[in-house]
Amino acid sequence: MLEVVAEAPRSVRVAELARNLGLSRAAVHQQLVTLVAAGWMEQLDDGSYRLTLRPARIGQSALRQAGLGERVLPVMERLVDEIREAVSLAILERGTATIIQRLEPGRPLQVDLRAEAQMPISRSASGQVLLAYATERQLAELRELGADLPPEEELAGVRERGYATSEGRWLEGVLGIAAPVFDVHAQCVGALSIAGPSSRFDRDKGIHALQDAVAEINQVLSGRPKEASS
Repeated sequence: MLEVVAEAPRSVRVAELARNLGLSRAAVHQQLVTLVAAGWMEQLDDGSYRLTLRPARIGQSALRQAGLGERVLPVMERLVDEIREAVSLAILERGTATIIQRLEPGRPLQVDLRAEAQMPISRSASGQVLLAYATERQLAELRELGADLPPEEELAGVRERGYATSEGRWLEGVLGIAAPVFDVHAQCVGALSIAGPSSRFDRDKGIHALQDAVAEINQVLSGRPKEASS
């Protein structure tokens, strides 16, 4: 039931669910009542049903437990050694860009997953990336939360470049660069970023190094074998 609703581009009605699942309307309605009571789904004024934000929160927790951070950590470590600035991995959660992994030059892992660092969704480079590659459902949920979303032209620019930058929009004097991380289904599951003082951060070097790093991470997460060098 949850999978069928999750794959729908909009809220769904009982008749539609019954048809897709091959069940009677009564059986579907009974399951919906249970899911609504448990907080997984909600009924709209027009009688249709949609997912609540609870599956999103569970899904983000699943990403952590699946070892997303652990699988990209070696690449992050190499990026820190090359750039000598802070490198972070963030996901979209509760209307913010939430850091689940962060490394700094010469220091061990800094983020306690029980108290994540959060960045503004529209003013940070990571937030812009997560918005640019978000699904329509995610964007709709963000609007319901009252999130201040940038115009579509700005997000389209991020997708065209393949990365986002933010200088002084969140933290004064800090330049941030972020790029998307994709899973095996080509869905954006996170944003890898580099951040450092604008006065010393080599923007072009940072962009090139970040793009190389996300290309390697996306290769790992895709499950495809690495192509042999010619």
